[in-house]
Amino acid sequence: MNILVEPIYIGFFQVIISFFIISGLIFAGKYINLFLFKKYQNILFDLIVSLIFFSQLLKIIVYLGFFKDIYLFFSYFLILIGVFNLKSFLIYFKKINYSGKNSKIEIIVIIILFLLFLISVAPPSMADALDYHYGIPLYLLKYNQIPNINFWLYANVGGNGDIFNSLALTLGTDNFVSTLQFISIFLFLSFLKNEIKDKNKYNFLSIFILSSPTILQLLSGPKFMILPQIMTTAALYIFIKNKKIYLLDFVFIVILLMGAAQFKSSFLISGFIIGLLTTFKALKFNFLKTLFSGILLASVFFLPTAIWNFNQVINFELINIFSIMPDEMMKNMKVFKENNFVYPLNIFIPESFGKVSTVLGFQIFLLLLFFNKSKEFKFILFIIFSTILLHYFLGMNVGRMYYEYILWGSIGFIFLKNKNINYYFYSKLILPQTLLIFCFCIYFVAVSIPSLFSNNLRNQFMIKNTFHYEGIKWVNQNLPKEAKVISTIRPVSLLKNEFAPTDWLDFYSDEDDLLKYFNILKEKKFDYILFEGNGDNHPFKRCTGTKLKQSDNFQHSTRNPFNRNSKYSLSIYSFKYNMLPNCFKN
Repeated sequence: MNILVEPIYIGFFQVIISFFIISGLIFAGKYINLFLFKKYQNILFDLIVSLIFFSQLLKIIVYLGFFKDIYLFFSYFLILIGVFNLKSFLIYFKKINYSGKNSKIEIIVIIILFLLFLISVAPPSMADALDYHYGIPLYLLKYNQIPNINFWLYANVGGNGDIFNSLALTLGTDNFVSTLQFISIFLFLSFLKNEIKDKNKYNFLSIFILSSPTILQLLSGPKFMILPQIMTTAALYIFIKNKKIYLLDFVFIVILLMGAAQFKSSFLISGFIIGLLTTFKALKFNFLKTLFSGILLASVFFLPTAIWNFNQVINFELINIFSIMPDEMMKNMKVFKENNFVYPLNIFIPESFGKVSTVLGFQIFLLLLFFNKSKEFKFILFIIFSTILLHYFLGMNVGRMYYEYILWGSIGFIFLKNKNINYYFYSKLILPQTLLIFCFCIYFVAVSIPSLFSNNLRNQFMIKNTFHYEGIKWVNQNLPKEAKVISTIRPVSLLKNEFAPTDWLDFYSDEDDLLKYFNILKEKKFDYILFEGNGDNHPFKRCTGTKLKQSDNFQHSTRNPFNRNSKYSLSIYSFKYNMLPNCFKN
């Protein structure tokens, strides 16, 4: 049974399990920080450190091949201590006082937070989510290992978060990551509230953070983006706050930065800049201990992946400690855009209503108005600008990647002491964009909230809103039970049968790499292939035999109503794997 297609529990029960796991992480993190980093003990840092610790430990266990022997222990352990800690967890939320004579801005913030929470607990729908973000943990649970890079290229884009998500999925919970990220952004706001006593300033920052359109995308699926962004933000805050970086400060910052990079390798960009500055600052006070600690931490975080990668490929030149990707894929990722406007317009302006959640929004430009208010704020703007330049040349330039800079900018206001700034005025400048987000939130909640009450309603929601969901259900009904299928469409995590993605075919630049992929298909005897349409122009078409089944037309499913404008059909053919590589058409 695939829990994404046939869930074990209805949505609200999944939410309860997610809260137990998060509560368990916070409880464990409290004692980790009490032992190692007492100076930085608060509920946000407790959650972050605990998640970094358990996800890295879990990854090492996976690499060693012991995952099947231990994952249930991890799952139930976190649930158990989460139940034990739940009262303290809920008491903390009660302490965050939004009651009393709330301003209009506060009321808007409270409503948007509630709506974002409901969005975060909805079932999955996005293509990336249904590809590797769910595919990796489900593959891990079924086969006791993460996929070989030569077999599933996109599996290398995943990180520690996808491995950790296996714990929630084994408990039947598919909204854990999005719920966790909502809690993290909520805890980040509460962290700001504790640091900022000016009520109007805090209200402005809440609107500033929550009004970015891309937050709808970040909180509606299992992409581990917000949490790593909060990790780098916390690292930057500690760096700026401490005039002197002693060994403990250095170690904590490095753990935050390396932890972020382990969740998603794109955070190496911001981690490199903040980490470099931190190292220079720390070396002044204890050169040898700083150097030794940095090398030791880098080994703990990156060496297991380097060894794993080395054991998967023959050509050592393809190895680096972060990923193994063809040059064409790297080039594609650098020029990838979620709408067709030229950079940097594609970061801020959607080309259509269907692309609203792909952009950052304009509120980040308000940071320029505060440039001369403090030296710390100047420094943060300098770091933002420097990282954006590096990101432009090395990273993927899409709106969700830039949300990190909104969080960075927000901590700059902690250091602004000018009491004459009219924050209420700046809040009103963002309100039009905020109201747009509010409208989209209302729609998404109205569409998704029924799915939390029964599996039948969930199924109806998934058919209408989840990428290729109805089509994959048809495939699961028509494939032989023991069939091994090559899938040319992305939501492979929905398939019940053993599958092989075709992502290598889109980016291969080396014939040897392609042959490794073919050899795996032959070795595992993949005997069927799934096409969208008839696959007439697909390079595997000459490797097919008898057509097993052809579907009727399905409506393209998406949560965004503006993108439902086309239909598709699916076909299943037998696959003559023994004819590879000769049948492959370049």
